[in-house]
Amino acid sequence: MRRRELLLGCTLMVLIAASFAALAQVDPDVLVFYREGCHDCERMDRVIEELHGENPTLSVRRIEEGSPDGELMWGLSAEYGIFPTKFPVIFVGDEAIVGIGFDKELQLRAAVEACMEAGCVSPLVRITGPRIPWRAYIVAGLIAAFLLMIFIDYAI
Repeated sequence: MRRRELLLGCTLMVLIAASFAALAQVDPDVLVFYREGCHDCERMDRVIEELHGENPTLSVRRIEEGSPDGELMWGLSAEYGIFPTKFPVIFVGDEAIVGIGFDKELQLRAAVEACMEAGCVSPLVRITGPRIPWRAYIVAGLIAAFLLMIFIDYAI
């Protein structure tokens, strides 16, 4: 009976840890800055959705121009050496794509393909640096402490 309780407790903790890991914010592979009502943004959004369909692990974050996170566009623009004059502004890996056009679609497709093949580093890393996954460390520590308590209780 004690063994079954231990197994059930461990299974429950793994499920809880998995749900917390899913809630952890992941830095996006593709960062899209857009303006509400922008037809060019909608056109490129269709391309991004198509690319996401082909690469389900592709992480995309969309930020509207006037939102509090909209200021990130200017920091990234400085890091990428561009001056965005129109929307959308899309950052993928080492590429910054401004506006629309067939050439921009090809550039986006190539950047996403390279990102998926070689592994993506989020554009946000350029301005924020690598983030420490504190939430994951805390959850792992709590799980380890809980399992340790179970094993100590089980051994006694």
